[in-house]
Amino acid sequence: MTIQQFFLAIRYRWREAMGVWAATLLAVLLLAAVLMPKSYKAAAEILIEEEARDQIAGVALPGAGSPSRLATEADVLRSQRVVLRALQALRPQDLQALRDRWQRVAGGKGDFNDWVLTYLQKTTDVRPTRDSRVLYVGHSAPDPQFAAAYVNALVDAYVATAVDLRIEPARQYNAFFDERAKLLRERLHDAQRRSSEFHRRNGITTTDEKLDVEDARLAELSTQVVALQARAGEAQRRRSAAASDPGGMEDVLKDPTVASLSSALAIQQTRQQELMERMGSRHPQLIEAQAATAQLTARLNLAKQQAAAAFGGGSKVLEGQLGERTLALEQQREKVLKRKVLRDEARLLQNEVDVAQRAFDAVIDRLNKTTLEKSAPQVNVSILKTAAVPSVPASGSLAASFSVGAVAGLLLALLAVAVTEMRDRRLRDAQDVLATLKQPLLTVLRERRPDLARSPARPLLEQRHPSLTRQ
Repeated sequence: MTIQQFFLAIRYRWREAMGVWAATLLAVLLLAAVLMPKSYKAAAEILIEEEARDQIAGVALPGAGSPSRLATEADVLRSQRVVLRALQALRPQDLQALRDRWQRVAGGKGDFNDWVLTYLQKTTDVRPTRDSRVLYVGHSAPDPQFAAAYVNALVDAYVATAVDLRIEPARQYNAFFDERAKLLRERLHDAQRRSSEFHRRNGITTTDEKLDVEDARLAELSTQVVALQARAGEAQRRRSAAASDPGGMEDVLKDPTVASLSSALAIQQTRQQELMERMGSRHPQLIEAQAATAQLTARLNLAKQQAAAAFGGGSKVLEGQLGERTLALEQQREKVLKRKVLRDEARLLQNEVDVAQRAFDAVIDRLNKTTLEKSAPQVNVSILKTAAVPSVPASGSLAASFSVGAVAGLLLALLAVAVTEMRDRRLRDAQDVLATLKQPLLTVLRERRPDLARSPARPLLEQRHPSLTRQ
């Protein structure tokens, strides 16, 4: 059957179609009035705000802006924890009505909480609205006041559960970090006590070698030994030079006694030379002058030897001082090496203190953050619309039943026309002749209205129908 044939069938069988449609509509209205109770639907709306950063820790949150965020929140709102929490907030008469329904439907068998959970989840509609972060929450019930009260209780329970879900991990971590902080505090105190006792027992005031007094004393002794070694070497050189040629040393010549004797000898020699030139070699004055010159020369040589001997005594003193300083240096070096070992041990103890301090500081930082998190119950959920008591039923109403009956009747009417036409085929156009009879079509007779002016029955028609005379 083609579309054209189907529409021709509707045209010629419209009375049967209207009968089926009217009967179906009447049946639906009767069923809705007798069998279907009225159901009222209350609805609320919740805004799930995006939270890209943790306001306490100041870091980016993982999964922010995830497409599954709204689906997850919808599942949480439908969860057993939220529904049972909402039931606790209902009035006693509402709970009694649910128990009565449980007795009627399930006969009181099974667990009431499981039954009411399944029943409320089936009659509650939770879905995100299109292209937004708003959750639609609706519930259908025969009692309009119960529908509104349950939706509002469900929304409040969801907000409270969202707070708990955010605070519970912070509470658990806070308890864990609190216990950990106590353990690390004890460990830190023990490390500090052992380090302090070690420093006090060994007289260590600092682990820095640059600030240690013994290291400074060792450096000072090393400087003194080096200086004494240089002076002792110079004194030894002078002593050797004085032993081989005392008169040729510049330091001996600069001696005051040697210098005065040398000056007196030079004057005496000049006087002796003058006496020799003037009085001859046998003159008593010349002989006396020669004796004085010899005496001065002997005294000068003795002074030089004494001055050279003084250099040797100074060299021995320097060697003695050098030996003393060298021994003190070796003793100080051994003392410093021992203190270095002690400082290394003290440094290890201090490292333990530092490690314990860093671990303790890190745990205290996390403890402070979790303490703030568990005391900050703000969540990114806002209630945009609370449920009001519905005044018009959502199902079971006359308008809804009429709409359903009209649509169902139209479908059944079209189906009845199609079935009747297939069981009782009629020839209504040229295509039906060709398709059904399988015969050639000779002509088509058009429908014509009779000409009343030429008809012999016109006088009779005019008597019965005067209006025809005006046509």
